[in-house]
Amino acid sequence: MSRLFFLVALLALPTSAFAYTVTNHDLITPYEVLPLEIDTNNRQIITGELDGYPEMVEFTVSEELPLSVSIFGLPGSSTPDFGGIIVRVVQPRGVEEIARIKASEATWESVREPISKLTFLVGPEYFGTVASGTYRVEVSTPENYGKYLLVIGDTDSDTGYGATFGSVAALYEFAEVTKLGMIRTSLVYIPLGIILVLCGLVYTIRRTRPELFQFKK
Repeated sequence: MSRLFFLVALLALPTSAFAYTVTNHDLITPYEVLPLEIDTNNRQIITGELDGYPEMVEFTVSEELPLSVSIFGLPGSSTPDFGGIIVRVVQPRGVEEIARIKASEATWESVREPISKLTFLVGPEYFGTVASGTYRVEVSTPENYGKYLLVIGDTDSDTGYGATFGSVAALYEFAEVTKLGMIRTSLVYIPLGIILVLCGLVYTIRRTRPELFQFKK
């Protein structure tokens, strides 16, 4: 019975066809570039906190493709003013500006992220087609302070339950929201509901087993 219980619970876990990867920009050296190994077709979320200077990520694309870059803020008492710049690295030691993403062009409306159920503020964004090469995205504000999310790519990939759970937990930690709140996500309440149903089924079978045995007699 215990093996059956474990197998059913395992197979019932939501694998999440809509998932993303979360990377924390935890470099401590000012102006140090965070290298990313990503497929820009799949959504990559970079969490960061400005501490007196801009932060920058770098990634390489091997062929011409659409690029999506968005900045999000956390809800608070004031409207965020995160902006950014996208450049292409030109050899030997130069850059070519691709686009500026300005805070003034954003609505900063509240939106609930569908997997984590956390609320973020929609900031400026860029959509365009870029050639193969190495690109850098810088995030900044006039004062260069505050927490932000940099989202690269606009397609969620199927990373499986474990990876998705880890990514959502990382978002909760970044947003300073207790992980108990994750119970409102399907990552928790679906497996929990299944486990409760199975527990009730096992309990019912054990309670009625003597009666069934007597009935067969």
